[in-house]
Amino acid sequence: MRFALRTLLAAALLSGSFACLAETATGTLVVEVEKLQSEVPLSEDLKELIRTGGVDWGIKGNELVLTVLDTRYLEFDYGFTTRYGYRHALQLPVGTYRITAVSREPRRSYSEQRLLDRATFVNRNVASFTVEAGKTTTLQVAPVIMDEDALNPAVFIPTLFAGVSTPSADAVDGTIPKRKAVTLRDNTSTAWPDYRGPVKFIPR
Repeated sequence: MRFALRTLLAAALLSGSFACLAETATGTLVVEVEKLQSEVPLSEDLKELIRTGGVDWGIKGNELVLTVLDTRYLEFDYGFTTRYGYRHALQLPVGTYRITAVSREPRRSYSEQRLLDRATFVNRNVASFTVEAGKTTTLQVAPVIMDEDALNPAVFIPTLFAGVSTPSADAVDGTIPKRKAVTLRDNTSTAWPDYRGPVKFIPR
């Protein structure tokens, strides 16, 4: 009987150890930002001005947020800026993550609050990805200047295209994953004043 109890106790402890390992298992997320592209001609001065720019993004729970809005209006568990042409890797707990984009239309205004109220919007759940234990998932982000309105330095807003390459879907021939524009406003976008999600910073 005593031996049986010891065996049961050892099995329970071993099971608990495996459960703990499963809870803390992690995989790698790589956010890869391509060099800025433009569909309109750029002056040399403007090329130099935007050459050192980048993409702001962050993690909040199981939500990854790409943003062209100033990050002081957002609340992340972890926040990053990845410059054009660079990549950033980090370890994340295994699981499924949603991608949300916060953007704004390239309007001009002397009032920041007015821009927040009228031009800023949120695109929720534009894509998702899964982090698998010991494997690498890559989120590729391509910033593109789509039209003349995005060129004014005061409102410089490139369109962000995003695509996910997962461990099970990687092509051996180096095929680029399908991308979609995630920072364009459409009928599914939520205006900033109406957004009540977890990544919106609300001063106390």
